Amino acid sequence: MNSFNQEVKIPTRLIKYAKNMKIKNLFLLAFLALGHNLCFGQNNPSKNEIKQEFNTAMDSIFYVLQVDDKSLEFDPRKNEKLDLEALDPNSIESLSVLKGNDAMIKYGAKGHSGVIIITFKNFDMISKDLQIKFLESNR
Repeated sequence: MNSFNQEVKIPTRLIKYAKNMKIKNLFLLAFLALGHNLCFGQNNPSKNEIKQEFNTAMDSIFYVLQVDDKSLEFDPRKNEKLDLEALDPNSIESLSVLKGNDAMIKYGAKGHSGVIIITFKNFDMISKDLQIKFLESNR
């Protein structure tokens, strides 16, 4: 991972493009923006090997979800996992990536592998499951 400070904003046009592709592809862009690489022992990994490596890597990232004045954190160290497939790309206003010292300063040790911050357009646009989690964590 790069040691310099940087916040990477994923352009809105890519988020809009995510409407036509699987949401995980958008997060692959964020993952790569964090400076991570997918490494394979052989030259031609199978589709399943690529998927498994990507899922393992994505599960190590700290996620922060924001909507209105609420925030929700998914900390991989506590085995909290965000189901990326449950996110509707149409509900995402912005996607930011924090890495390096910026992530560590803002989120402490939780941000050591980088932070993906997802800001939603509107509370009513997110899934009922996420709405409940937001309400429970912001009491």
